[in-house]
Amino acid sequence: MRRSVIIVASAIFLVTHAPSLQVPLYSIYAQKAGFGSGISAVAFATYVIGLLPTLILFGGISDRVGRKKVILASLLSAMLATFVMIIYPNIYALFITRVLQGIAVGLITGTGTAYISTIIPNNSAQVAAYVSLTSSLGFSSGALFTNAVLLLDKKTLVPLSYWVVFILTFLSIGFASQLPEQPISRTALVRLPSFPNGTIAPGFAIALAWSLAGIVSLTLPAKLIKYGLPDWSGLMLFIFVISGVLVQPFARRLKARYAVQFGAVILVFGYIVFTYGANAGALSLVIFGVAIAGTACYGFTYLGGLSEILKFSASQSARITSGYFICAYLGYGVPIVVIGFLSDKIGIVNSLFGFGVLFIISNILLALHYQQLKKKSNSI
Repeated sequence: MRRSVIIVASAIFLVTHAPSLQVPLYSIYAQKAGFGSGISAVAFATYVIGLLPTLILFGGISDRVGRKKVILASLLSAMLATFVMIIYPNIYALFITRVLQGIAVGLITGTGTAYISTIIPNNSAQVAAYVSLTSSLGFSSGALFTNAVLLLDKKTLVPLSYWVVFILTFLSIGFASQLPEQPISRTALVRLPSFPNGTIAPGFAIALAWSLAGIVSLTLPAKLIKYGLPDWSGLMLFIFVISGVLVQPFARRLKARYAVQFGAVILVFGYIVFTYGANAGALSLVIFGVAIAGTACYGFTYLGGLSEILKFSASQSARITSGYFICAYLGYGVPIVVIGFLSDKIGIVNSLFGFGVLFIISNILLALHYQQLKKKSNSI
């Protein structure tokens, strides 16, 4: 049992680790092909083309075909994506790689969570801890790994990190092939995500939290360039995520809904500190705000929301957790697209200000909603 959990958790880590491996080389690939920085943003967004359709159409497919098969398919897609960049390290191949990475993450998120929750029944907090920890570490460490390797050879287009992750993913496929298959149900092959009553609030919470993660990812590198620290973006984004990982043990001690409520409050505080520091040119406040926001994005809100979702899973865990991650990725991607569009019309500062107003109001309303739920539960 414990061995199976480790295998699946390792698979989640590797699949979520791979999408950020190439981030430090995006601009170099674009320059080699004669493109500007805009093509890098397009390549980054291509990830969603593979991710969202997979989550929406096939988020619950493992209930029908078997979770082991879907985990293997996810690992194979991630390994193929890395192999493409090893063989063809250019901007054109990066588009194919991003789609394959999106498919891999879309397959593993709901299925991996469902597999572990079946092994560890009636313990949603522990399942959420495994998934949130491995995926958070995965998302945060890919770019940092490549950045570290590039210190040894800055001219290479195929850093050693590509090969290491490719080999580890290959080995993970071998271990995953030994996993026992879990029972399947006679249901439709295409099963849309499910949002039963009680899952909307945590879905909204993770959408808000990851919207801030998207905004930080968008604005932080540009701010660091102004501070004369262009190579610090990988480390800063790692701090953003790892701060959430570090508070997860404390978040596990809270009831799931309390963790989400607390996350909504500190998100607002972190956002205010980050934006004030960025506008005032105070790097220390930028770092502090990023760390505070990260504790909610990848700590309290992520862990608490996922734990709350798993309580409603029952026999549809893959569909329901896929719905949760759809909310997360829509929150991560949509604001970036909207702000990018509006910035051409009203300017980036006004766009971010409008986002900030909606973000703060939404989190306050979310915290009040959970406060009302708390009062109702205490009165029963």
